[in-house]
Amino acid sequence: MNRTLRIAFALLLVVGVAVHLWISAQVGLAMVVVGLAAHLAAVLAERRWLARSRSR
Repeated sequence: MNRTLRIAFALLLVVGVAVHLWISAQVGLAMVVVGLAAHLAAVLAERRWLARSRSR
């Protein structure tokens, strides 16, 4: 199971990078910055949610 998860994560990472590179080639730099800010906000929200769920 652990090996399967690692393979799935690696595939997800490669596909994610490819999609992000394709999107950044299609839109302007300003939209790339907006997308980065959205990703960072999602990561922060997830960290807060995980911290809150662990403390319960």
